Amino acid sequence: MHISSYKLPAYVKALLIALLLLSACKVETSTETPTPVKVTVIVEATRGDASAPASTATPYPTYTPYPTFTPEPTATPAPTDTPTPEATVEATAIPVPTETAAPEPTQSPTQAAEIEAEAPVAPVSAPNVVSSWALTLLEDNTPAPPLSIHVSANRLFEGYHHLVTGVIRNDGDKNYAGLGVVATFYMDTGRRYGPVKVNGQCLLIAPGEDCPFLIEVTSKDLVSVELHPEGYPTDRGAAPTTVGGVGSYRDAAGYVHITGYVSNPNPFAIKGITVNGVLRDGSGQIVSQGVTTLLETVEPQNSAAFDVMIKSAPYSIYQLFVQAEPK
Repeated sequence: MHISSYKLPAYVKALLIALLLLSACKVETSTETPTPVKVTVIVEATRGDASAPASTATPYPTYTPYPTFTPEPTATPAPTDTPTPEATVEATAIPVPTETAAPEPTQSPTQAAEIEAEAPVAPVSAPNVVSSWALTLLEDNTPAPPLSIHVSANRLFEGYHHLVTGVIRNDGDKNYAGLGVVATFYMDTGRRYGPVKVNGQCLLIAPGEDCPFLIEVTSKDLVSVELHPEGYPTDRGAAPTTVGGVGSYRDAAGYVHITGYVSNPNPFAIKGITVNGVLRDGSGQIVSQGVTTLLETVEPQNSAAFDVMIKSAPYSIYQLFVQAEPK
C-alpha cells in the first residue's frame, strides 16, 4: 500500500502509537487466584439531585469477644474431727538407785554402822562354793601385837579359787599405819605356796578399830594358811568423821556402788579421807570389798561425797570403814 504524503491527523497518530505499544507488551496470564481485596467505596450523591438517596456506609460487624473462662473454685474438704492417733512409745525404765535409810552419824574415825540392803541378786557368772570353810587356819608363828587378825570368810570355789577375808584389829593404845596381811599357804604334800601379801586399804586405824582385808589365790591342793598382820605405830592423828545419805545401787557391769557423804564435825580441816566398803552375806561373812579415797580437804562443818565400787557377790548387808586425819 502506498501512502502518499497525506498527513494523518494527530489523534490517529496517537491511536496507532498506542496500538503498537499494546502489541509489544507481553500479557502474562496468572493461574493464581487473586486475593480479594476489601475496598470500601464511598459514593457521594450528586449535588442538586434530590431523587438520588444518599449512600450509607456499611459498618464492619462489631466483634463480640469470647467469654472469659472462669474456673470453678476447687472445693476444700472439710477437716474431720477424728484426731490423728499419736504413736505410742514405751519408755525404757531406768533403774533408780535404791537409797536405804541413812544410819545415824557415827563419831568414829574408822567405822560406820552396818547397813541392811535390799536382797541382792547373785551374779549369773558367780562360781559355786565348793567349801564354806576350806582351809585350816594355822597359828601365827611371829605374832605382832597389838595387831590381830580375825577371819571372816574362808571359801573354796570351783576352779580351785580360794577366798580369805577378815579384819585387822588394833588392840593397842596407839594409832597404827602401814597395815597389811601376809598369807602363807600350804599343800597336802607339805609344800608351801606363797607368801602372798595384801596391803590394807585403810589410812590408819585408831585403838579398838578394824581395817578389812581380802585375799584371793588360785591353786590346787591347798589345805591350810597362816596369816600374819603388818603395821607400825604412828604419831599421825585420826580425825573423827560422820557419815550420812548412804545408799546403794548396782551398775550395768554388775558392780555394787555404796554412795553417801562424809562430814567433818571437827573445828579443824581434815584430809586423806578413805572409805572402805564391804559386802556381807546372810551369815555375816565378808564376801567382797572395795575402797575409794577422797583427795579434797574438807573444812569444818563441810561434807564430801563418796562412791565406793565393789565387785558384786551375793550379800545381805554392807558396811563402811571411814578414816581421816587432821590437815
